[in-house]
Amino acid sequence: MSNPASGGAPRRADPRSNGLIITPVVIEGIVILAAALPTYLLIKQALTPELESFAWPPQWLPSDLTMAHLKSVYALAELRSAVVLSVFVATAAALLSTALGTMLAYAMARRERLRQAGMAAITATRLLPMIAVALPLALALIRLRLYDSTTAIGLALIHAALAIPLTALTTYSAFVAVPREQEEAAFLDGASTLRTFLSIDVPQARGAIAAALVLSFIMSWDEFGFALLIQVTHRTLPPMLYYYTVFGDVGPASALALVMMLPALAVIIALRPMLKAGLTAGARR
Repeated sequence: MSNPASGGAPRRADPRSNGLIITPVVIEGIVILAAALPTYLLIKQALTPELESFAWPPQWLPSDLTMAHLKSVYALAELRSAVVLSVFVATAAALLSTALGTMLAYAMARRERLRQAGMAAITATRLLPMIAVALPLALALIRLRLYDSTTAIGLALIHAALAIPLTALTTYSAFVAVPREQEEAAFLDGASTLRTFLSIDVPQARGAIAAALVLSFIMSWDEFGFALLIQVTHRTLPPMLYYYTVFGDVGPASALALVMMLPALAVIIALRPMLKAGLTAGARR
């Protein structure tokens, strides 16, 4: 360090001289480890005997592998039915909510009054406790003969209604970013509003739409409260996982949780190119 008496400015301390340096790479590594550790333990419990899950001290590396827990998931007809029912409900809810939510987002992006009303309605639905509307919705489904149905259509409709605000918020900015000049040119060529929406706006917002589809699917796939209330006998996977966990069946519960991870992961991987394109386009804007 230079002498202040000599007129030289004092040097600043080099932050690298400290013993510990926290860099973004270190932070990312900690976040990845925090997310990967529970997943690893889940896979380990699903593929090892239950004695290893309760061993003390804990065994971090499996000493014996078994497929018995995964086989038990498919051995029971009730669990196979729950898997099929969950896939149907999540897929139907994701498609319906994405279709309606993108239309709502487009309308809000093009009409100021609709934007204000839509944002107010979305805020109100997000602030409203879902338990407050659970009983009225259940009574409505009973009258429509959709309560505890074998196809779980009533549950799919409720999940779609819950996901519409999320879809609208996810895709709203993408529709705002679409230049109005392109729509005006399509109108001059004689295109209708629906055709303009499908041919001009949807392709440019496909990344946000794919993100909304993934989020809607995962929200429906993991939803527990309405699934427990509405599907009393024809259950989906979240209530089944709850019952297995409550009764202490750690191995089958872990195997069922592992099965629940696969469809959501498959949807994310399948839509990954569209998601990447949407994120890249958003970064350029």
